[in-house]
Amino acid sequence: MTDPPVPNYTRFIRTPGLTAMTHTIHVRLLLPPLLPPLVRLLGGLMAAIFLDGIVRADDAAPPAAHLHTQRIDATWTGVPLREVAGRLSTMSGLAVVVDRRIDPDARVSLTASDEPLPEVLATLAKEARAEVVLLASHARLTPSGSAARLRAAERTRVAEIRRLSAADKARATARSAWTWPAGATPRELMATAATAAGIALTDLDTLPHDHFPAAALPPLPLAERLDLLLAHFDRRVEWKNVGRAADGRPTFAIVSLAGVQVDAADRLPGPEDRAGVWPPTPPGKKAAAGATYSLKVAAPLDALLATLATRLGLTLDVDRASLQARGIAGGEIIRLDVANVSRDELLDAVLDPLALDWQIDNQTLRVRGR
Repeated sequence: MTDPPVPNYTRFIRTPGLTAMTHTIHVRLLLPPLLPPLVRLLGGLMAAIFLDGIVRADDAAPPAAHLHTQRIDATWTGVPLREVAGRLSTMSGLAVVVDRRIDPDARVSLTASDEPLPEVLATLAKEARAEVVLLASHARLTPSGSAARLRAAERTRVAEIRRLSAADKARATARSAWTWPAGATPRELMATAATAAGIALTDLDTLPHDHFPAAALPPLPLAERLDLLLAHFDRRVEWKNVGRAADGRPTFAIVSLAGVQVDAADRLPGPEDRAGVWPPTPPGKKAAAGATYSLKVAAPLDALLATLATRLGLTLDVDRASLQARGIAGGEIIRLDVANVSRDELLDAVLDPLALDWQIDNQTLRVRGR
């Protein structure tokens, strides 16, 4: 298999500091000072609610539920793309990857004034003449036109892993950090990671010969780590057991992203087109008739309502005065565990215990005290 020549600008972004050309950057986390487990729960919240069905939060955990609470004030002038991406990665805790086909040394200028992190990433992508896609484990600056296929690949991966045996699923979802020295090759990295996880991969020899700079990625599930690297070459791991290696390890194939089915939802506009709402929902979109939801969460009321409204395709309008009159604060923790409920039942389960009323009017979810 021969790959078409592409510019090799490989960079995994986690650089320590910026040059003197960087002026200021401040990040404000608007969540109350809660325990780290709550942040992890919020990170999985968006994954727990799907309009077309139900998945568990550990099947996919998009980071965006809490990214919009991070507001950035920053000015960069003539700074290399990789350094800006690296600083955003360090500040947010979200790995920011610059695709190998995008020049990491391109100079970018960017000013953000109290803007949500996803919007800043979107502006950065425009500066780099690229797209940004927010995936379960990381944000990726990718060549224009490829974001939809990456979303589709992630959706496909979640579905495939759900159908694995318990043992194989445990391997695919096992979390581990990933570091390597400068000069490491994709074939070596993939083979080493697979062996450490107790699996084998086919078609490693089809990966182009390349050398990556040194990198240190945060703990991620094995499946996401492998696909994060393979996406540089428009490939992914197909999580269907195709047999066993000579030493007995379960074997999975490396396949082309071209085989992924891209649905209409995968082509939704990115955060740059939706004023900070991610994942975006088409204007006027309503929950599908008969859709059911499952949700297990402990989260602040404000964050939970904002996430529910986004996933339901609604604008949120909360009557703060009526909530204050009842002594209900936006930071009050809501603990909820429901399964296979309708939209109305889900909203009732959240709001009834607080004696709050809700109604949906012109695609707006209105919440007020009784």
